[in-house]
Amino acid sequence: MTALRRKSMMKGASMNRFLDNLAYAQPYIIGLLFMLVALLLTPGCATAGAETAGRTRNFATTATTTAVGAYVGAKEGNGKAKNAAVGASAGFVVGEAINYLSNKAQREAYLAGYEKGQSNAVKQQYWVARENQRAATDDGFEEALYEVSIPQTDRDGVRREPTTRVIRVVLPKEES
Repeated sequence: MTALRRKSMMKGASMNRFLDNLAYAQPYIIGLLFMLVALLLTPGCATAGAETAGRTRNFATTATTTAVGAYVGAKEGNGKAKNAAVGASAGFVVGEAINYLSNKAQREAYLAGYEKGQSNAVKQQYWVARENQRAATDDGFEEALYEVSIPQTDRDGVRREPTTRVIRVVLPKEES
């Protein structure tokens, strides 16, 4: 064996060792790149509103699950790129599913709160209007509430059950 050929074989061996190390580190490099992209592209805590924060959370969730999927795929597939890609796509799908379910729950909670707020506003307007109709000074009238029992009736084939109603009556005050 000539010295040139021996030097060439040593170069080839060191190149194979480098490629083996690179193949071992590939999932880690991919995961770090995803995390680096997530850190650089997300605005952080100084967001303008809840919607921007939600998009940031969605992006971080998807990036994390994709990176984890790629890592698991590469680890279980003995470092093969095809398995890493399958794992990354599975991680992406899982991340999007998590985002969908989380956003759905938040939308439902928002709508429930909005409806409750609308209901409270209507009740508040009712009581304000009722208070505005009440006389501020003694105007010589008094208000009374009377319960009236309504018996059961059968009319046109419709049976109405007995019930009790309350009637508001305004009467002039009796002078004593």
